[in-house]
Amino acid sequence: MEFINGILSFVVPFLVILTILVFVHEMGHFLVARWNGVRVEVFSIGFGRELFGWTDRAKTRWKFSLIPLGGYVKMFGDANAASQPDGEIAEMTPEEQAVAFPCQRLLARSWIVAAGPLANFAFAIVLLAIL
Repeated sequence: MEFINGILSFVVPFLVILTILVFVHEMGHFLVARWNGVRVEVFSIGFGRELFGWTDRAKTRWKFSLIPLGGYVKMFGDANAASQPDGEIAEMTPEEQAVAFPCQRLLARSWIVAAGPLANFAFAIVLLAIL
């Protein structure tokens, strides 16, 4: 029993800290994507089966999933969480292309991709300044 308590005293704080870092990282992608007019379909903390979630007015599905070792932001036009184009870009209407990630300018896509690590960097600076 003491062994399990010892393990849990490391695993639980690790998962809490990891979840906070993943949230900040994914929020960076999310905010810059929305700022550039990209529709975000899913904001997930964790992978696998959804434990609970909700859909906001912008039709973004916010969810917490079973395996808390990461997360992702799925944008409109992505085939998967790795932001690969879904192959239906040619069939999209001009209105859909305006909000699809693969159809954005290179600079906008670059900022969206870079926003996650930049958010973590800014979070570290703020956190260290507070401490």
